Amino acid sequence: MPDHASRKTVLAPSLRSADPAVPDRLGEAASLSEWIALECDGDACVAHVRIAGDAVEGADFALLELGESRVEGCSYVGCDFERATVADVAFSNCDFSNSTFSQANFTRCTFSSCKFTGADFLEAVLSRIEARDSSFSYASLAKTKLEDVRMSCCDFSHADLAELRQRRVEFDDVRFAGTSFFRANLEGVDFSTCQLADIVLSDAMGELRGCSMDLLQAAGIARRLGVNIKD
Repeated sequence: MPDHASRKTVLAPSLRSADPAVPDRLGEAASLSEWIALECDGDACVAHVRIAGDAVEGADFALLELGESRVEGCSYVGCDFERATVADVAFSNCDFSNSTFSQANFTRCTFSSCKFTGADFLEAVLSRIEARDSSFSYASLAKTKLEDVRMSCCDFSHADLAELRQRRVEFDDVRFAGTSFFRANLEGVDFSTCQLADIVLSDAMGELRGCSMDLLQAAGIARRLGVNIKD
């Protein structure tokens, strides 16, 4: 007889929280550009600072290194953050619409009530990220890698998540209307609390293999496959 008591239960690895390590005491900055110029001698390596109320459009922050800081009530519309490295930063009430984050790396960051409408995250890496009440509508996350990411009460309407790669991702009350998941890896993702409408998939819908949905969502997908649903 097998020893049932000796059997080990294999549990799925839990999602690691963002928990950014932000110090209590931070320098105060009204402008990221001025802080880099005056406090960092032009070196785009910023840490231990609270940036509040900054507003700039079309600025070049490529290769920025930002760590252990807070960014609050700022507007960086149409700015270039290509290949930026951001770690242990708490963002709140910020607008990054139409900005570029291609090949950027975000680690242990939180986003509260932030706007990324039309932003470009091509081939970016987001690890241990939490976003709440934020908009990613019309944003491109094509070929982006998500790991230990939690999104709640967010909007991804008409966003491009083509060829997305992910591990341990949670979506809660997220709107996916007209969103492209073409060739995305969605294995293990639970959509049951989300809104799915007119999502873009490949003809075979292989992207949905291994994900979870509620009955109404699954029925909608079945209809797209030509299956007649009976009451």
